[in-house]
Amino acid sequence: MKRETTRHHMDGVYVLLLFAVFAGCILLVLLFGASSYEKLVERDRAAYNQRTGVQYLAAKLRHSDSTGNIFVGSFSDRTDAGADETNTLYLQFVGEDGEVPGFYTKIYYYDGYIREVLCAEDGGLAPEDGSEILAAKGLQIQKEGSLITFTVTNEDGSESSLNMAVRSGQEDK
Repeated sequence: MKRETTRHHMDGVYVLLLFAVFAGCILLVLLFGASSYEKLVERDRAAYNQRTGVQYLAAKLRHSDSTGNIFVGSFSDRTDAGADETNTLYLQFVGEDGEVPGFYTKIYYYDGYIREVLCAEDGGLAPEDGSEILAAKGLQIQKEGSLITFTVTNEDGSESSLNMAVRSGQEDK
């Protein structure tokens, strides 16, 4: 009788030991998996931040690409880039009927964000009135002929650049 009780206790100890080893293996797999997942998320976030700013600007430019409707200036004056320190892309709004009602989409950098605002030509809005689009450390926009260059300084300090040619009005050349 005593031998049988000892044997049952030893069987229980083996089962408990096997369970502990199994639980330890599961815990190790979860820890390594969480670490790998964290690295993947960080890599994807960095890639997203690098691409999003310039791709957003490219999409807005493509949407508004029509002859004479794209300007680079300052926030207060679309024709004078030196009027203030806010480098601004102006995209003139064209109605569905093809008429130009005098509205512009302004895209610019102010107070840690790339911002956008739709306003009338003499709207009287301030830079802080725009909607925050993307957190960044800077935005430079340059136009030379039909070539527009966007340079976004991302939150991590890296820079993303994109050169785009305004395609409208090129058909006749």
